[in-house]
Amino acid sequence: MDIELTVHELNRLEAERKLRTIPQAVLETAWVREAQVEAVTDAVLAVALGGDAEALARARHAGEWSARIAAALPGGPDPSLARRVGVLSQIDAVVLERIAELRHIARPSEQLRSIASVAREFDARISPDEHGRCASPHIVLRAMLAHADDVTRPIVTALAAALQPARHARVA
Repeated sequence: MDIELTVHELNRLEAERKLRTIPQAVLETAWVREAQVEAVTDAVLAVALGGDAEALARARHAGEWSARIAAALPGGPDPSLARRVGVLSQIDAVVLERIAELRHIARPSEQLRSIASVAREFDARISPDEHGRCASPHIVLRAMLAHADDVTRPIVTALAAALQPARHARVA
């Protein structure tokens, strides 16, 4: 058996063991809370964006890119928090502060704001233009790296790492 596969399986089994030690009531509460926050996020986006499907897609894309950046950033924030900040980054902080489920997103850290900003910029630059043409993600990354400052450079570098195919990926 391949060592990588063995380590992966051991990690999965350990995570499963830890999960079983958490009381059922706590798990259900956490899952309900997550579902509640997602539902509120969807509602806020629907109201704030007024049914604009393109704006909703851009918000969701920014959130997904933010999560990928956070996961690839050494010592980065929790990817699920980064995703939420990215999705809601265009919503006024005053609005978010009024909603209990989203209050923690209203004033994100500078790092989370920068991640969301890089994610939005990247998504906007690779999205099709009015003629359906798209820029190459690699060209966009090179341009973003060339113009990055000390704050955004590690974030753009993490984005580049997130875009790289997994090394030694196995085909089933």
